[in-house]
Amino acid sequence: MTKITTLFYVLLCLIITSCSKDIVINDPSLQAEIEGETFRTSIKKAVIYDDGTLVISGSEGERTISFTTSSTKLGTYKLDQQTVSKVSYKDYEKKFIPVDGETAGEVIITEIYNNEISGNFYFKNLKDDNGDIVDFNHGWFYRLPLESGNVDEEPEIEINPCLLNASLTALVDGNEMITDDHTADIFGVKDASILIRATNENSEIVIVMPADTTPGTYSLTGSGDYSATYAWRGDKSSALSGTLIISEHNTDTQCISGSFEFETRSGTQVTEGFFDFGY
Repeated sequence: MTKITTLFYVLLCLIITSCSKDIVINDPSLQAEIEGETFRTSIKKAVIYDDGTLVISGSEGERTISFTTSSTKLGTYKLDQQTVSKVSYKDYEKKFIPVDGETAGEVIITEIYNNEISGNFYFKNLKDDNGDIVDFNHGWFYRLPLESGNVDEEPEIEINPCLLNASLTALVDGNEMITDDHTADIFGVKDASILIRATNENSEIVIVMPADTTPGTYSLTGSGDYSATYAWRGDKSSALSGTLIISEHNTDTQCISGSFEFETRSGTQVTEGFFDFGY
């Protein structure tokens, strides 16, 4: 009788333990092993944004984890393929993030059922500002309810089409200079000026003129209302003398074009210069 009673209690304990495990595994979960300890989040969520990305995040006290996948399709997402991004782990004041070429990791989405998502993940070599490292092993998320979110749209910055299509070319000591990076700014409140800058890998030309310049011919110097400089690998020299011809300037559309030539104080000859700019 004693043996039967003992066996009954053993079976009862096994049933209770089994039921207990079922309750845990059926609850939404997000956890991972960090430095040999299991980090279980008490707050967790999975949010699908209108651009198709999925953000999974969770926290427990002062510790948080978050990562983003490029979609919600079943499959594997990897850091080195940039299908996983914005990985972060915060531990109080420390923040650990991936380092290009050093951090490895992946997220595997295994199931989406009844608007709930499950999968697993790992990340190795997340670093903070001091170079300290943390690894996430055996990470998994289970039955996280999917929520909808909106991507915060950045305000659209209007760029002058004339600046987008800007160009400046010239001959420098007889050699063609073609620029590929162009900026233009108005500076000063009273008697404002336009500064246009055009650069390539090695050289730079800067021309300054009053903002109310009208079509016409002007003398270029190294300073004053109409000035110019040329730089080669950072060695800058201002104009000794030269000519600036403004062929068109529309202050409403802020588009300006013209031609120029000048000699620098170091003896460089800049000739056959043409520009078409916006500011």
